[in-house]
Amino acid sequence: MKDLGRPSRISGQDRLLSLLTTQFDRVSQAYGLFDEFLRQKTYSKCLCLKLLTAAQRRTGNAWNIRRLAVLMLEHQILKIHPDNLDDFDFLLTRLNLKEAPGLDAGMVSSVLKEGYSTTDLRQFIPEFRRRLQRLNRVHIRIRGRRTSDAGLCDFIDLSRCDCKLSLARYLFTAEEVVDEILSQLLVTDGAKDLDTSQPLFVEAEVERAISRLPDFEACILKKLCASSRVYWVSEVTSSEINSLVEYPLTTVVVTIKPPGSDIEFEIKRAGRKGPLGLNVVYARDGYEVAPSHRLDGGNMQWLLRHEAKAAAKLSLIYRLVHATEAPIANYISRSTIYSIPAGGARVQTLTYFTEPRVFEEGFREMRQAMADGVAAFKAEGYAKLPDLPGDLGLTAQFIAVVSPAQAILTGTSSFRLDKLAAYLSSEGPRLYFEEGLGIAYSRHDARRLADAIVEEVLGVYQPPDVRYQSHAQYLAAAFCIPENRARADGIYISLLREIGRLWGTLLAVRGYSRGESFVARNVGLKSFWEAGQWKVKIIFMDHDAVVIPGPQDRDFYAQDALLGMTLDETYIWGRSGSALGTVGHLRGIYRTSDNVYQQGQKLARIALKKAYKKTQRELSSDPELGALFDQVFVERLLDWDTLVRGYVRTKPNTAASSKWKDKKKEMMLAEKAYEGYEFDAHMEAIENNRAFLERHSFLF
Repeated sequence: MKDLGRPSRISGQDRLLSLLTTQFDRVSQAYGLFDEFLRQKTYSKCLCLKLLTAAQRRTGNAWNIRRLAVLMLEHQILKIHPDNLDDFDFLLTRLNLKEAPGLDAGMVSSVLKEGYSTTDLRQFIPEFRRRLQRLNRVHIRIRGRRTSDAGLCDFIDLSRCDCKLSLARYLFTAEEVVDEILSQLLVTDGAKDLDTSQPLFVEAEVERAISRLPDFEACILKKLCASSRVYWVSEVTSSEINSLVEYPLTTVVVTIKPPGSDIEFEIKRAGRKGPLGLNVVYARDGYEVAPSHRLDGGNMQWLLRHEAKAAAKLSLIYRLVHATEAPIANYISRSTIYSIPAGGARVQTLTYFTEPRVFEEGFREMRQAMADGVAAFKAEGYAKLPDLPGDLGLTAQFIAVVSPAQAILTGTSSFRLDKLAAYLSSEGPRLYFEEGLGIAYSRHDARRLADAIVEEVLGVYQPPDVRYQSHAQYLAAAFCIPENRARADGIYISLLREIGRLWGTLLAVRGYSRGESFVARNVGLKSFWEAGQWKVKIIFMDHDAVVIPGPQDRDFYAQDALLGMTLDETYIWGRSGSALGTVGHLRGIYRTSDNVYQQGQKLARIALKKAYKKTQRELSSDPELGALFDQVFVERLLDWDTLVRGYVRTKPNTAASSKWKDKKKEMMLAEKAYEGYEFDAHMEAIENNRAFLERHSFLF
């Protein structure tokens, strides 16, 4: 087998053509670009103009050729000396990043939304170069005619990651990006889901989320949400990481990663690949699935509504308390599904689930699962369904409960912690390429996977100067590089602080998610560009199980809440011998030492308490925050803390504890207007959950 890593002289047309033929359909276009690109050893204004033209739509070049031209342009710009203001002024003006030509003209104000910190040309240039230099690990391997085959393949592979091409956002229009997105999906009919019971703050949070997006991303998102279209995964939708349209492995969502952007959109859910996008499942591997998973590949309308409300409320609470945005995704729009793709056609939902001709295989199994599901829904009290006769009647009952719907979110991450941990394990390449994509892979493919993942979790990454022999060997070398090690430790500690801050805020308002918002499969990492620097943030997603007391809740229903809080604790911190937890996944991803791990635990605990106390203070003093809750709930908020604090300081089942309990009950009934059953319910919950409350007694 040819050694792609061996630097060898590109001696003629045949060798370059041979390599490009395996990579491009329009090989002549690719060859024309590479031939001049590799001949140019220094910055060439003439070449940059050609690349600018090749990257724009009017040339009629294919999408992959245009992306290639963008990356070549970035490579050329990095050859400009930082002090060469005239050439930067020329190119930035051509990219429409300047208000006007000339060294005294500033950058357009929109760059601030994109994560730059300044509009001054001289200050902007170092940040601009720093953003492009993130890909130096690939640029440095381009050595003109002496570039190795591996170096060329790395360059071509990177050019296909639209989101990594910083300049693509200035050379591709939002309209053509949306066209490219739609070419990789199936589209059917739907209708905007309008929830008349939705609190006003939900729409306000949607508008805020869109207004904070850079213009390019906002335009793309608005076009995707403008109609009542429903989007489905197709056979051409890629599952490769960092694709423009990605169907992340083992999921039923589609993510959109716009060109030159650090922002991701998610279409939730987009069906399964294959002839049947939606199915009905009652049991899998001998176990009954959760009610929300009975519609396989799709979402229930009422659950999406609940999730949008819960996420918006948590976002608002967090921002009012901490004066910054919450680390959670934003739910932008919802559509009710009217038709589903099947057999190359759009089939109406009732027909899809009723007619045997739609399901060429598995129809009887689907109908039995539907009958079992409807019976279970009735028993579980989800809805009072009439006993409608016939096959169509059964389908109508099922649809009445699940009401298939789809949501579009912004601010998500496909880099979920469980996936990151798997891809950074010794089995990572096999899991990704063979089990996931179903393709064979080389050592160079495995190395590129490692580089892409580590770059995402570190923001900025220096690859090791070693030959890739195995995933374990290569990654160990990468994390031993002092710059990488320092970034890994710093990011790990910052993420633990954020975990503590979010959970402390949720606990303070007596909220919980039963572990769903904190389980590793629903938590992701995302590198992002802010204030002229690459950073990494944690994002908490899937808030369908979040419960936060509302204006109708006078008191804290402690027994149910403490069970949910305990599950949150388990999925955050893990449980010895049985659950790794989000923190455990992060420790594995960042390979932290015992010392850094202990430091992170300490700082997370401090952040947890600080957020808890601050949220309680703000809830009592901020009218806008207090308006989200019942006034009696706010007035009684600290009573629970007083009860817990007193209880954990006494020995259970002693005369002293009984005396304290009687005295406290008398006081709360007389002075706080509690009913006897309310006090008793609180005390029963405290006694049943003593271990959890003792572990968190520092909060009270």
